[in-house]
Amino acid sequence: MGGSPVAAVPPPEGMSSLIFRLARRALLVGLVLSILFHLVGLAVSSRIMYGLGGKPGPVGEQPVGLALTRGPELGELMASSIEVGLPSSGDLSSEQKRSTSDQPLDVPRDPTLSNAGGLEASGALSGAGNVSGGDSLGEGLGAGGGGGGGASFFGVEAQGSRFVFVVDISGSMSVGGKIEALRAQLSKSIQNLVETSYFAVFAFSDLSTPLGNARDWVQALEERKRWARKQITALTPQGGTQPLDAFRSALKLRPRPDAIYFMTDGEFDPLVADEVARMNTSRIPIHCIAFTTRDSEALLKKMANQSRGSYTYVPGVTP
Repeated sequence: MGGSPVAAVPPPEGMSSLIFRLARRALLVGLVLSILFHLVGLAVSSRIMYGLGGKPGPVGEQPVGLALTRGPELGELMASSIEVGLPSSGDLSSEQKRSTSDQPLDVPRDPTLSNAGGLEASGALSGAGNVSGGDSLGEGLGAGGGGGGGASFFGVEAQGSRFVFVVDISGSMSVGGKIEALRAQLSKSIQNLVETSYFAVFAFSDLSTPLGNARDWVQALEERKRWARKQITALTPQGGTQPLDAFRSALKLRPRPDAIYFMTDGEFDPLVADEVARMNTSRIPIHCIAFTTRDSEALLKKMANQSRGSYTYVPGVTP
């Protein structure tokens, strides 16, 4: 039986169009999901490589951990860290001693630290009197002016913080234990000064001799007091009685003295009193001490009155 082949029947027009649209949507959805997946993966890998701060960290860097320490352990760690840099008191003392020992002792300067030294005073004084009515020698210090604590010399007290001692070492001081009494009283006076005070000593005979060649103020620190005692033991009586140059040196000091002690055992030129009054324009009190003799009593009283100072007679020393 012959005939022409049978032709295939095409699908309906509506069904083909639906399948095509579904396939296209599925392809779009898959493409979008693929892009999202790759973006998420890229972001995750970026955070892993670069860290949270957005900067690449060193290779092989370990993650930072948080350690918890108990209160007592933390206190011990803090104490040990503080103690490492602090020198001990022994180290400070040794350093200060080294710096002090390097200070020269020939010409006084203000030192930084020193150890106290003892004082062995020789000789006892008796029977002193003064114009103001005092009968006995005082051992204490005067009421201090200017924060200095005051001074006392042969029982005569003075106020202030800067004191000059103009003392007689003429030949007549070599007899009757007078030079020994002067050394003892001068050493005691300087030793009793508080450390905020200053002193200067001008010994006179024919010439004026600054104690230890110190022509300026010396602060009353312990090291300077020891220096002064050593220099005082070297005072040697000789020559005449000429105090004027010593007064010139005393009245040139700056700052000015708060008080001047003037001690002598003999007569001196009457013109000295007038010249000292002329130079003493600030009327610095001059406390005059006649030692063992009244030969210059009138001049000493005149100088004391002109300067608003005091006069004291010391009759001698006991054996």
